[in-house]
Amino acid sequence: MAEATIEELAGFISGNVKRKQIVDVLDKNGAETEEALGKLTRAPKLLLEKALRDMSEKGVIKKLKGKYELTENGRAAATILHAIR
Repeated sequence: MAEATIEELAGFISGNVKRKQIVDVLDKNGAETEEALGKLTRAPKLLLEKALRDMSEKGVIKKLKGKYELTENGRAAATILHAIR
């Protein structure tokens, strides 16, 4: 399957409030643990886990040393989302 375009990733992120909140936090803070993301987004654990898993599979975020951060494509999608506000 072909990799999603940046525009498609931006649409995927904006299609869910919690995904959007997670991207906003990571865009602002750089990297956060799952626990910190849960507190900052007020997301229930199962919802947060699903959002993180889905975004990891799409290549929006990656986990390094116990912290999540945006990938290059995730940062580009965040830039598009900020521009259309």
